[in-house]
Amino acid sequence: MTEDKKISRRDLLKTMSVATGGFIAGSALSSCSVGGSDTAPTEAAPAAASSGDEAAPTEAPQAAAPAAQDDPLRVVGIFPLTGFIAADGEEMRNGAVMAIDEINELGGLLGRQLEYIELDDVNSSTDEISTAFNRAVDVEDPDMIVSGYHLASGPEFDIVANAGKLYYNVNTQKAWTDLYQSDPDKYFGIFQCDPNDEWYGGGFAIWLNQMVEQGKIDVSALGKTAAILSGDDTYDSFIAQTFEETAQTDGWEVLSKESFTVGNVSDWGPLLSGVRDNPPSILFTTDYNPADNAAMAKQWAATGGSNTLIYQQYGPSVPEYLELAGDAANGIIWATVLGVLPDQIGNDFRARYEAKFGMPPGWANAGGCYDCVWTWAKAAALSGTPDDYKRVAQFTENQIHRGVTGGISFVNHGGQAYPAQTPDPSLGQSHIIVQIQDGEHVVIFPEPYTTGEFQTPPWWT
Repeated sequence: MTEDKKISRRDLLKTMSVATGGFIAGSALSSCSVGGSDTAPTEAAPAAASSGDEAAPTEAPQAAAPAAQDDPLRVVGIFPLTGFIAADGEEMRNGAVMAIDEINELGGLLGRQLEYIELDDVNSSTDEISTAFNRAVDVEDPDMIVSGYHLASGPEFDIVANAGKLYYNVNTQKAWTDLYQSDPDKYFGIFQCDPNDEWYGGGFAIWLNQMVEQGKIDVSALGKTAAILSGDDTYDSFIAQTFEETAQTDGWEVLSKESFTVGNVSDWGPLLSGVRDNPPSILFTTDYNPADNAAMAKQWAATGGSNTLIYQQYGPSVPEYLELAGDAANGIIWATVLGVLPDQIGNDFRARYEAKFGMPPGWANAGGCYDCVWTWAKAAALSGTPDDYKRVAQFTENQIHRGVTGGISFVNHGGQAYPAQTPDPSLGQSHIIVQIQDGEHVVIFPEPYTTGEFQTPPWWT
């Protein structure tokens, strides 16, 4: 391990000359240009495929033994592949595999190939996460762990930290950046490659209020009023809380607030009828499950409308949502703080992903996990010593990676949200707000990534 200190810009530039023999991270290569050949990469085959046996508790980290120069670098992907969010899990895995294959096609990282090992944490419960991560650090000996988001409260952080490993994810948790600040030395190797969840609700409330003040959304019929339907898990309820708090500071009145268990609502009628009894200008819902969101949209459309906007947070970004919701999706607004940008870099990724996997990617986790792998790989190559995890972490802290989801730069080992957290789009990942229009996702915020303008929903009277 190297001495724990910040690496200067001069050190960063000097080290560029080390990254030779395969992937040259210090060159002009970026994730948008890599893999631009006409030949689609071959999908990496998992070296292991189950987290079924729980390993012994993790011991204190020890310095890694020097690896042979031609030994592969082991990348462990941990994704919910067979549970109720498997549609998202497949997106996560595909994005990570695509990045690994592209790096291997370039000759590997510092001349060493990446070996992909896959573990399934099923429904992403606390026990399943713990089992998968314990197996990863105790059995699979990873040089890097990559995952998307997890539904439980973060048992993996201490498992990874105690093992002294590197872990890159798109967990979208303020709870993570709070934990990192409590002990930066302990959690040195963990990076959340997207902004915190606090920017979901708060950022949307700011945008909504601006749209009303600018006369772009008319709430004269029902006033500055809101209703909230929230999943009762920590993730969904926190987003609902930040929306409520921010909206109220701008003079919005919350007329009703109800909670539910994600994946367990068999009939949205009772919850939606409660909203219709005292209709608001905005119905703000938090539910990450695309099937739930589609069922809610269909039931809303089937029972007539009011001058109420419907916000469905993240779930509609998953491709299966439009298939399930059909025409009922038109007019729905959703958002993500982790989104593949609708620009040249993002659209090139979409085209290569579809050519490789036979289907277009969703808006969030495929690109997010793709960016996770590239963020690590570029830092590892620049460090010149990918087996020195402390040094790789220091180079990760000092780089700005322009990925398919935007500019990834870290504050407290979490990404920055544009424009709420940073006004510079080159330093942040955009809080993309989308409206579904004629069966298509139209980005209505923020500039310079918009592809259309807000339209009055078809159910408005």
